[in-house]
Amino acid sequence: MQLLKANSLLVAGAIFGAATAHTTFTNFFVDGAPQGDGTCVRMSNNIPEATFPIRPITSQDMACGVNGNKGVARICPANSGSQLTFNFRDWPDGSQPGSLDKSHMGPCSIYMKKVDNAAADNNAAGPGWFKIFEEDYDNSSGQWCTEKIMANDGKLSVNLPTDLAGGYYLVRPELLALHQADKSPPDPQFYVGCAQIFLQSSGSSVPKDTVSIPGYVNMQNKAMTFNIWTANGQISFPQFGPSTYKSGSSKRDIETRTTQLKQTLGLKPAHCIMENDNWCGLKLPSYADEGGCWASSQNCWDQSKTCYDSAGPVGSKNCKNWESYCDSIKNACGSGNFNGPPSAASFMPAKPARLAASGSSSVAPTPDNTEAQSSDSGYVKAETAPSTSSSEGDNSAKGGSVNTCGSNGGLKPPDLLSCTSPQLLNPYSVHQTPEPVYATAFHPSYSLQDPASSLYATSLRALPIRLISPFSPSVLASYPLISPTTEEYTAPHSLLFSSDNPTTFFAGSLNLISVFDINRNGEGPLERMPTIPNNRSKVVGGAGGIKGIVSALGMSSEGILAAGTFSRWVGLYDGYGRGGSLGVFEVRGETLDQEEASGKGITQVLWSQDGRYIGVAERCSDGLSVWDIRGAGKRLAWLRGRNAMTNQRLGVEFVGGEVWAGGVDGKVRLWEGLGLKEGTVDPKWEFKAHGGEVSPQD
Repeated sequence: MQLLKANSLLVAGAIFGAATAHTTFTNFFVDGAPQGDGTCVRMSNNIPEATFPIRPITSQDMACGVNGNKGVARICPANSGSQLTFNFRDWPDGSQPGSLDKSHMGPCSIYMKKVDNAAADNNAAGPGWFKIFEEDYDNSSGQWCTEKIMANDGKLSVNLPTDLAGGYYLVRPELLALHQADKSPPDPQFYVGCAQIFLQSSGSSVPKDTVSIPGYVNMQNKAMTFNIWTANGQISFPQFGPSTYKSGSSKRDIETRTTQLKQTLGLKPAHCIMENDNWCGLKLPSYADEGGCWASSQNCWDQSKTCYDSAGPVGSKNCKNWESYCDSIKNACGSGNFNGPPSAASFMPAKPARLAASGSSSVAPTPDNTEAQSSDSGYVKAETAPSTSSSEGDNSAKGGSVNTCGSNGGLKPPDLLSCTSPQLLNPYSVHQTPEPVYATAFHPSYSLQDPASSLYATSLRALPIRLISPFSPSVLASYPLISPTTEEYTAPHSLLFSSDNPTTFFAGSLNLISVFDINRNGEGPLERMPTIPNNRSKVVGGAGGIKGIVSALGMSSEGILAAGTFSRWVGLYDGYGRGGSLGVFEVRGETLDQEEASGKGITQVLWSQDGRYIGVAERCSDGLSVWDIRGAGKRLAWLRGRNAMTNQRLGVEFVGGEVWAGGVDGKVRLWEGLGLKEGTVDPKWEFKAHGGEVSPQD
């Protein structure tokens, strides 16, 4: 691969689909014809928060969303009376099904605004908006408009008025979720976006009942604080905004000669052969010699880079197809085939299927054939998918707790200790690996509410290191660590993201600590740091460094990296692990009893919050040793009774001045006074966490 897709990786890490039980308008259909993901759609340029609601409601973002005052290159044509179908997704790239969390109940509307150029900047916020569709609570069906959208795969349809003057328009679908409107302070959640269209029409009408957005609604409007949870019976929802325009009503006429009959702006380029979002891959010039071949190859790669750089929340899946096309040209040039370019037909993404027009303004039903579409279309329905729902009022198990004792449907109940019976928590996501896992490290800012940071690295036997997200069923990136002597993949036994630069991570292996950059997909380490002077060194620890497999890594608040080995040595490195060695020490018991209770290799190194003390956990060990780093590696305390006589890695945590650890007997034990007690320390408290036990032979 010639192109380094740093931006595409960041996009992928962010969008998995930026799905946090919110939603965004991603694509639309004209009379059932798909216009393409993101094509002619103004979308947020803040990819990690692309599905977030607009706040505050006085913001200019209320017009067309975040970045909505900036036009996109393409304008899609539509005819007078055409049906537009808007698609909302909580995974903008369509990698998972779903449109909106079911707690997000409320009304929906569609607005239009006539503009001189739909692709121009700075024409969204302000006056001129008129409403062509609205629906709130349907008392006959007992559903809010958003509930109908959810039931119809996120699709909302409207027929354009037949008498509107032709020309360029912005069309703005609007969803309002009221699940938080009754809270203090109230939080009505608007989800909006804008389609850029050219309306081919012989009409001459321009609605006179227009409003300014923002400005058409404020927090004094009763709709903004409407309590959907206490409403019952026949619901009468307070209206906001202008009245709905109907053909032939509330209009003023313009002279027919001013009506535009032909689109001249925002057209699809004549030689566009592949699309992604609003990017077009242009046909490459013909060539018949080596120079022309390589020039065409470079042209292709330059276009590929532009595709990735311009990819928005809907992703870069078609950029990958174009990149494969560029690879074929590069390979042909390299093999001496200088006649081209080859046809791009075999690299074209699958076309999304049409929708059947419903014939009226409505929440359009999803056609039966959409489930059989290609994954490239973005409309495939998977059988199961994780959800990040944490919305109030939704008591369903959405990838989180099943028996939640008052849970809000998120990953755990608000307070696990408030329940009187044990809670059953299901996995949020599961990734099946082809080989055993040696080590795993989570991004330091990992949060399911921030998809951009929801990343973890994992090392597998005989495979490259992998970067994975719970929002994606596939691997985001991989990083090979290859032995220079055997030329085989090396599986690190320890991984750690840098707290100083979270785009890098450390990997510990035999006599080596390697540093990787997550943006360099497919590449080896940025730096290799041997833990001994050379592989011929016979010294274990001491002046010769630390010899053996680096099995544990930990970073202090002061930027000191601690590396532990299976040979029971600890090395300390400054400069957030990229500086010089501060010293090494061997983990040995100071008394015969301590040494006999010690383990067979370090599995974890932990730092106290103040960076003064290190805890060292080992496999096949009955205790945990605590070391005072300011005392040049002096053992301060031996926390006995851990009962971890197994080769498995049993976790230990420092929580303030307390130490918590689990044992093979299913018990969790607590030691108090970290750093305040010396010598042998017994656990202060213990409890039986589960009935199962870990075999010492495991």
